[in-house]
Amino acid sequence: MDDRDIALSTARDARAVHSVRPYWFLAALLLAVASATPWIGSRYHVSFMFLLCMHLAMAATYDIVGGYMGYINLGHGAFFGLGAYVYGATVLRGGNPVLGLLLATTAAGLFAGLVAVPVFRLRGVYFAIATFGILKLLEVLAANLEPATGGTPGLSIPPTPSTLPTFFLMLAAAVAAVGLSGWICRSRLGLGLITVREDEDVAEVSGVNTRWIKRRMFMLSALIPGFVGGTYMWQITYVDPVSAFGFEVSFTPIIMAMLGGTGTLAGPVVGTVFLTLVEELLWSRLGYLQLTMYGLVLVFIGLVMPGGLMRSRPFAHVYRVLAIPDHYGYRSGRRRP
Repeated sequence: MDDRDIALSTARDARAVHSVRPYWFLAALLLAVASATPWIGSRYHVSFMFLLCMHLAMAATYDIVGGYMGYINLGHGAFFGLGAYVYGATVLRGGNPVLGLLLATTAAGLFAGLVAVPVFRLRGVYFAIATFGILKLLEVLAANLEPATGGTPGLSIPPTPSTLPTFFLMLAAAVAAVGLSGWICRSRLGLGLITVREDEDVAEVSGVNTRWIKRRMFMLSALIPGFVGGTYMWQITYVDPVSAFGFEVSFTPIIMAMLGGTGTLAGPVVGTVFLTLVEELLWSRLGYLQLTMYGLVLVFIGLVMPGGLMRSRPFAHVYRVLAIPDHYGYRSGRRRP
């Protein structure tokens, strides 16, 4: 390698560092502000940030299967509800919180591996209906298995003396979910997911082990929601069938991911922040109108912005200014040759 090659390599490295710096600086700034919330904010701000991190973790993990792989999983909230109930049952039977979170995460992953075998025999709308049916089945079981779940009245555990552990655990879950999504979208595994989404038959003929990818990703996308459900139960100390497996749990992460832009790294983040802020405003002023908002958002996305906010022209410019690295599925804002 001569001096010219070394100079060119150094220039490329400098440009790469410069292009990534705004992205990492913004991420570090947001993480620092979120971490300082218990000391600089009120109880309301802590609760709001807790719910924001919960929604972000759910939306980012949903996007692994629903965005990168293209399978609309309407039962993604089942892993959250299962984790909440497993954690509550563990604590009521004398287990400590660490064991409860471990069992909640493990139970969600094992359950996902179990149901992945039959549901991935289906595709498209049939897969979506099957996963939604599993969610509703768990809701019925939670309402009827009273000795284990408390039945329709729900399950309660003793209150926690401090909300700091649960706050930072939920923040860690959100960071882990976004980090996992970022790793997947830049790995060979992520490329395999995209090939499954674009044409599964061609991917299988080309040598991609589609069965292995689909089942492993389904299980991987369930682990963090199980942990999130356990952390939520630790914080709230109460769960019932509707709050664990209801429509809001099912559709909220999907709508947030779709609003931001499925199949993109920043899409679930943008969609979660935007929709959580709007939802909080409506909840504080207009009661249950935020549930109607979900339907309006879906209609708006389908008619006006099918690619989500991150693929819209205004956000595409912001995306480039922040130098967020490109990844599969993002092509907005580029000039055509």
